[in-house]
Amino acid sequence: MSVMADLLSPSTASLTDWPFSLDRTLGVPLGAQLRGQIEYGIACGELPRGARLPSVRELSQGLGVAHVTVAQVYKELLAQGLIVTARGRGTFVAKLPVTPAGPDLGRLHQLLGEALAQAEREGYSAAQVRGVLNLLLAQAERGPAEGGVSVLLVGLFADATSSYAAGLLAALRPGDRVQTVTLSELRQGQGLTLARQADVVLALAHRLAETQALLPGLDVLPVGFIPSQPTRAALAALSPLTTLAVVATFEEFLPTFLSGVKRFAPHVQALRATHIQAENLQATLDHCDVVVYATGSEVVRSLAAHKPMLEYRHIIDPHDIERLVLPAVQARRKDEPL
Repeated sequence: MSVMADLLSPSTASLTDWPFSLDRTLGVPLGAQLRGQIEYGIACGELPRGARLPSVRELSQGLGVAHVTVAQVYKELLAQGLIVTARGRGTFVAKLPVTPAGPDLGRLHQLLGEALAQAEREGYSAAQVRGVLNLLLAQAERGPAEGGVSVLLVGLFADATSSYAAGLLAALRPGDRVQTVTLSELRQGQGLTLARQADVVLALAHRLAETQALLPGLDVLPVGFIPSQPTRAALAALSPLTTLAVVATFEEFLPTFLSGVKRFAPHVQALRATHIQAENLQATLDHCDVVVYATGSEVVRSLAAHKPMLEYRHIIDPHDIERLVLPAVQARRKDEPL
């Protein structure tokens, strides 16, 4: 049975069908593990938007954790806008927002019709109206129409966000622009002008609520991420005899990060996992001969400078670019014919 089918009918699904698992050997609180798996699953498309999630009772019994722990995780995810509840139906991954539509051409016809009628009542000829309208259109086209649409991508880490932006720019038209800002910069009041001037603002799917709180009054679209092809290829190319250190940036994402590494390097048996704030970080690095680290954990480069390093990089999910970003960008183009 597929993950989608399981999520849509959790009452008949067993624990092994759900894409959740808790690792009690990692020293990470179980609630944090579960929250991290759901956040990452939504951000990376493993939990499809609109899919039904197990109930608190089902998840509590299936994973062997306290009911209150699962309830608190769902409460936090609801506050983030990542999941929604429907009375009598259950809990669901929040759906994609509706892409803002383009200008209402019917309203434009109404406005121009009223202007033409008023001009006629005041004695202007059709030729005079046409001449003035052509002049106004020419002036408008010479104005801010430097062409493209301005997109702002809000990320967590500057270097990674710039990398995501470069990939996104490749999917847009010449003349379009993709600028970046981090959540940390927004908290410090930086980048607010960029956000207000942008035609389209994008945020990490699991950081949407936080981004919206920092940019009140602006429409912010969430985008998901998937592991990049170079990351998958590098993991697959590791020697089966490698002793691998897996270093996460955020404690709650450690189980999910470890699971991702195992997925692309199933042939590597010797793995040790930790996170950047853990007391055993240096010991873990010393024990292993290759290090895989999450974006944001670049400090390991100096802690184990003599060892081969691999950053677990992501890219914006191409499906989200196709079905969400491009329609939003197209709706804001100023140079499209009516």
